[in-house]
Amino acid sequence: MPPPPLTEPADQLHYLAVEFETLHARVRDVSYTPGSDALRQITPLLLISHDLTATALVGLRALDNSPGTTIIGSRCGRELMVSVAFFSARAGTDLAHVLLANPAEGTPTPVSPADEPSVRTVAEAIAKMTGHLADAVHHLNLSATGCHSVAAAVRDATATAQPAPS
Repeated sequence: MPPPPLTEPADQLHYLAVEFETLHARVRDVSYTPGSDALRQITPLLLISHDLTATALVGLRALDNSPGTTIIGSRCGRELMVSVAFFSARAGTDLAHVLLANPAEGTPTPVSPADEPSVRTVAEAIAKMTGHLADAVHHLNLSATGCHSVAAAVRDATATAQPAPS
């Protein structure tokens, strides 16, 4: 069976970019209350992030095994695809850090001035969680942009089809 045409990996990369953009929007817009609610809201996003990282690695392998590896500039595309996998994994790590920073007890309702330290602790945790979510959003954006760039490069390379010198 002949290898798939280069447009197929480009289409797959475009689809992966859309998946990264969708997760980017979900992470950017996530709303939660510290504690169990944050765990319920963030865990599915973390799982999706891991799935996208695995898909990016499969895409890298497909790109490496495609006829496009003989085209000038294909090394740059592979390197960019490695960065997509890297930033996707970083987004997963960022989401895991959100869960790590999540206070198990949730938002306390202060009843007395003695509860002030726990309120401060939760406020600090929320700040950390917000920072990690912002990092995840940034890394997902880089992943989507990288996928779009690789897809465009594959399409351009297919159009010009200049084999690399032997």
